[in-house]
Amino acid sequence: MLGKELVAALRESRLDDLAPPQLWSDTELLRMLNYAEVQACRRAHLIIDGTTPNDQGTSGTGGTVGAKPLCVVPIIGGQSTYNLSPKVLQVRRVQLMSMTTPIDGPKDFQEIDELMPGWFGTGAAGSGGTGGGGTAGTVGTAGSGGYPYFYMNTPGNVITFVLAPSKTDTALLVVSRIPLMPFTLNTSPEIDEQYHEGLMDWAAQLAFKKPDSDTINLNLSKIYEDAFTAQFGQLPNAYTEKMTKMISQQQRMRSRNFGS
Repeated sequence: MLGKELVAALRESRLDDLAPPQLWSDTELLRMLNYAEVQACRRAHLIIDGTTPNDQGTSGTGGTVGAKPLCVVPIIGGQSTYNLSPKVLQVRRVQLMSMTTPIDGPKDFQEIDELMPGWFGTGAAGSGGTGGGGTAGTVGTAGSGGYPYFYMNTPGNVITFVLAPSKTDTALLVVSRIPLMPFTLNTSPEIDEQYHEGLMDWAAQLAFKKPDSDTINLNLSKIYEDAFTAQFGQLPNAYTEKMTKMISQQQRMRSRNFGS
């Protein structure tokens, strides 16, 4: 559905706001629908991407200038940590172009401590990501073959290799992410059309919180919020995100060639 179709359907099916004077503007409702798409992606990881190289500079985050990596990350020999686009929610799969199988992960510090005691602080590794920012620590360079054993992905838009790749390479990623750009009245949401109807529930719960005597209705707002949650799930907190990654790792299929 196009944005204008969603706005019209929202007015008719959720807000009873067809007759003038309308209580919400098209601009307001379009903004709420875009919020809904981001919420749906954060809850249900609806956009899985293994092909888009970078965010084309659309990250829209304060202080972010230019394009940030999404699925293709240039690797510098000896550097372990790389900042990805703020659009990335989670890294699902990583493989260096020079490798034939994916890198094991995502792992957390505790898991790597158990698998590779003494790994932290061994050898020299780069201390900054390609997009600027801090480091997860000096994690060393890989030994035989120069390849990492594991990767970490905390927070979601940072990837750290353990151990650091020893030579220039390219990392190929599969990620879950939020939309790259807001949709307009004349374009469609990036998520699959089967989920478009559900976006109206989140938009409606926002609309009925508008602080005006003709628009505020907290009971209806709660009904539509619950309907949205029933379809897309709860917004994860830090603990549930950690557990999701652990379960995903335990259920992961055996290693296979990238793209197969």
